[in-house]
Amino acid sequence: MKRARFAGGLVGLVTLLFSFNAFADAHEEEPGAISDVWVFALKRGMEEEFAAKMKDHMAARKEMGESRTWLAYRAEVGDKPGIIMYRSMPMSYADHDAYLANADLAAMGEDFNKNVDPLVSHYHHYIDSYDWKNSHWPDDATTEGPLYTEVARAWKPAGGYASNQARKKMSQIAINDGWAEKGYEWLWVNRMGGKPMQAIVFPSANYAEMAPTGDDFGAWLAEQVGEEEANKIFKDWLSGFSSAKVTIWRRDDSLSTPSDD
Repeated sequence: MKRARFAGGLVGLVTLLFSFNAFADAHEEEPGAISDVWVFALKRGMEEEFAAKMKDHMAARKEMGESRTWLAYRAEVGDKPGIIMYRSMPMSYADHDAYLANADLAAMGEDFNKNVDPLVSHYHHYIDSYDWKNSHWPDDATTEGPLYTEVARAWKPAGGYASNQARKKMSQIAINDGWAEKGYEWLWVNRMGGKPMQAIVFPSANYAEMAPTGDDFGAWLAEQVGEEEANKIFKDWLSGFSSAKVTIWRRDDSLSTPSDD
């Protein structure tokens, strides 16, 4: 049996949403609320052939009427270097339903299964939900990467409420009281599918931008609210998680949906 198609549907979305909503606050959906995410682990030695076949496949998808723009990222630093992640541009839940109803997906999936699937060892499929309200992610060159540092934390069972309240509190202080004005950008992402995760993502143009600046968010937060309150915010926020991992992704435009330019 063929593996799940790149264009495949969401199996068990209701169950995933149930577990997700256990730690997420109810809120009005934003237009770019979610992204469809596929992670590919390639077979050993198939990297060059995968790149060639995937470029052809992405071009074919566009010719078949692909309505989504897919952005490709390579894991450059982390515990699984070399994996490839595809993310759709942010969309609404209704947009995702409409996409899955597209009759052209069958032909796209057929092309993928024939030409790309034999080069892939296994897949992971997720839906990522964005918390734009508590992020600082300007729509300009500052967030265009191509490097993105993702700090992903795994939730403890029922660990979400106090942690999310603290996260939102420190985020709003950062947005409104000057940290964002210093030029720092961040994006909060909640993952549905697999082990429940929450991530914060930081964009960089290069590795030089990752070098320490001398600013320390913890010290800055303490200046705003006092050391005792700052310590409580961090303690409450981190209390919801059991582990953390860091991955640096590099956007690969050559494997993404071809532009019209």
